[in-house]
Amino acid sequence: MLLKGIIPALFVLFVFSSCRKDLALLKGPGTLNFSEDTVYFDTVFTRLPGSPYPRSINKRFMIRNPYKETVNMNIRLVGGSNSVYRINVDGQPGSDFSAVELLPKDSAWVFVEATLEPNSATNPVLVMDRIEFETNGNVQNVHLAAYGWDAYYFKDTVFSVNTNLVLTDKPYVIVNSAFVDSGVTLTLGPGLHFYCTPNSVFKDSNGKIFNISALNVFGTLKINGSKDNPVIFEGDRLDNSYADRPGQWRGLHFFRGSINNEINHAIIKNSTIGLWVDSLPENANPNLIVRSTIIKNITAYGILGLTARIYAENTVISNCGSNTILMYYGGDYNFWHCSLYSNTKDPHVIANNILRDENKVIKRYYDFKYILANCIIWTDGKDAIAEDVGSAQFDTGSGYSFCLVKASAPFRRDSGCIINQDPKFVNTGQNNLKISAGSPAIDKGRKDLGITIDLEEKSRGASPDMGAYEF
Repeated sequence: MLLKGIIPALFVLFVFSSCRKDLALLKGPGTLNFSEDTVYFDTVFTRLPGSPYPRSINKRFMIRNPYKETVNMNIRLVGGSNSVYRINVDGQPGSDFSAVELLPKDSAWVFVEATLEPNSATNPVLVMDRIEFETNGNVQNVHLAAYGWDAYYFKDTVFSVNTNLVLTDKPYVIVNSAFVDSGVTLTLGPGLHFYCTPNSVFKDSNGKIFNISALNVFGTLKINGSKDNPVIFEGDRLDNSYADRPGQWRGLHFFRGSINNEINHAIIKNSTIGLWVDSLPENANPNLIVRSTIIKNITAYGILGLTARIYAENTVISNCGSNTILMYYGGDYNFWHCSLYSNTKDPHVIANNILRDENKVIKRYYDFKYILANCIIWTDGKDAIAEDVGSAQFDTGSGYSFCLVKASAPFRRDSGCIINQDPKFVNTGQNNLKISAGSPAIDKGRKDLGITIDLEEKSRGASPDMGAYEF
């Protein structure tokens, strides 16, 4: 009986002694290991006054205890509660942490965010702080660095009078959305750079929320970029990993009643929809004229026309998740000297003038005319185009004229089209749709369109190439 009582007691003593050994505190000065010595945020927009926008991305680094003993750390954000940075130590927010234990050979995460204050400068300004780690008298630091960039902000802004934006000393940021009112013209000068937030919503008087575009045009939009200074629209994430990521903002939307819109030398990228045009215009002009513009890295549609009238020339549309061009419910469309590419397997240029119900029964036809001339329309799939058209409302002169097209099925085209011959784009992965030497598109375009220069204002000469670029 005595032996039976001694054995459990010895076992408990052994376990207790082992725990005490594992949990022994490091007595001398300790040197921790860090996965980063500097947490760098690159460039962050400074704060919109009266708003928490913007918050930086959340970055993190790891603390490692290299010892066989537990380490006691004191951790503090040197700038304290007034710092533009915020930290979270292994799940706990704050700016000063005392006696934080890190078990033998264990690690912990530190998370960092930044909200930078306006600096009244035209160029990004470096803002630094540091996190201090003290272990038994030994002090180590992890540095924090970000460039704060002041911007001109439009948060749920309504342009209710004619407005001409020309200043290029700072970027422009659309927070949530902006509106061009009916009868009003918003003009954008060369070199303007717009960054748009992702959550564009509108709340009605009943509190119902609708998803809308970043820029909503009920009046008129004039984008007057130039070859060397295009007007750029993209998402508001400035990190390199977001440079070509689709779906970061909701795009530009031209509503019914909007007239005389023009886009010259623009780059529209990384949105859900590039350009969305509703309804036929209320005058004889196209709803939208697009020249020398690049639309790329789009989640859904590059250009979406709903019974619209759109004219585009020398325009590139590439890397769209659904369609580069969707001509839906009829309308009147002219796309001349455009280069269109999709890396999807489905057709990406769609022509439609038929409304069907949920059982695919035809309910009505829409008036429809479309001409794509001197275009390159290429895809990684079998067919770049699809047509769903019919009835007397469809203009039989519609179709593809002197275009290079990837297609396995018949479609409306003239004798000048080139079928299934690789256009030899320079680099589709980088959205570079210039053509290389030996491209079958060289000198094969119609000569009567009257477009004398390409997207980069290079002369087209007497025998123009197909697509937006001359070789």
